[in-house]
Amino acid sequence: MNLSSIPVVKLPLVDVSTDPLDLAVTGIVLRMKQLAKTSPKFIELTHDRKVRIQMSTQKGFARQIIIDQGKVETVSGQKVEADFNLIFQDSDHGVKTLLKGDPSAFMAGLKDNSIAVDGDLKLLVLFSKIMQLLPPTMPKSVEQKVNQARVFIRRKFGR
Repeated sequence: MNLSSIPVVKLPLVDVSTDPLDLAVTGIVLRMKQLAKTSPKFIELTHDRKVRIQMSTQKGFARQIIIDQGKVETVSGQKVEADFNLIFQDSDHGVKTLLKGDPSAFMAGLKDNSIAVDGDLKLLVLFSKIMQLLPPTMPKSVEQKVNQARVFIRRKFGR
């Protein structure tokens, strides 16, 4: 499914639009807020920082992630100049790159000019470390049950 085929509508009550990159960045911020309360590694990375990271597209969409002394917020648009800006060629490409969670995907995008970077490049390292913390880890007991369910489904449905 092409994510760009979804009509973009502004949802003013929650300051989010239906743009795929806007939804993805908002989801990332929600996870970052959770990590700011529960993850010692995340807290260590962000406790003494005041940073504005902006995700934008070449067509003009922008959303900023604000990390201020360990607290995480988000605003839509380019309200204040960002310290670091990731500019994707379009929303689809931005979502696919962010969801991969792989630093090599960012490097490949920088190499083929589908991603541009503006601002302090040291913050790219911080951002990649934060992105590595985003995927939740499953407890061992739950992981074992999931693996048993996968084996059962493969046997049952041949997939």
